Amino acid sequence: MRNAALSIVCALGLTASALAQSVTPVESVKTELRALMTELNTALVSKDRAALERLYADEFLFVHALGTAIDKKGQIEAALSARGGSIPVPAFDDLLVFGDVAVYRRPDAERFNTTLYVKRGGRWQILQTQGTPLPGTRTNVAVPADVLRSYAGRYAQDNGLFVVITVEGDGLALQVEGRQKFTLTTDADNKFSLPAGGGQFTFTKNAAGAMTYELVRANGTVVKGTRQP
Repeated sequence: MRNAALSIVCALGLTASALAQSVTPVESVKTELRALMTELNTALVSKDRAALERLYADEFLFVHALGTAIDKKGQIEAALSARGGSIPVPAFDDLLVFGDVAVYRRPDAERFNTTLYVKRGGRWQILQTQGTPLPGTRTNVAVPADVLRSYAGRYAQDNGLFVVITVEGDGLALQVEGRQKFTLTTDADNKFSLPAGGGQFTFTKNAAGAMTYELVRANGTVVKGTRQP
């Protein structure tokens, strides 16, 4: 009886060992990174500054597909001021792991995204994200010139930034004050998109008759702007 019990214990031990060995290091990292992104979403929705400080590495840099580079402080301030904020948690297919560094590369329709993760003190952090624009295939919808002119002006966004919208040729251009100017793609009479899938603007007038826009970014965050007198 005792020998039988020992045999069962040994068998269970071997089974547990086999199961542990069947989980590759890469799969284990994928699980940990999915947990990291879930924690990030919780922090974004709850506007938890302390959690964001913990999840982003001190050397964090976001190199936007539009060319701007945002450091950890700028990323956290933008996250705290943005509406919405939930980010899809990826499956991390084709994840590359090099010790305490993981590289996740993911193309979509308009850009190629790369994210670097680093593990410190037993915890993964987001080190860098970068979006590289891919050749555009979207075409502009024809919009009457008077409609385009009705959107031109200086807008105050609810994140504290000021944006200037101008008519450029048969479309619109956007420039955050002090930054690079970008040509928008015309999707409809009142809908315009940033390059590289950066987000889409929808223009409408508010109850007071002022022109406004709502910018929905690729990650679901929403920024609102109101034209200044």
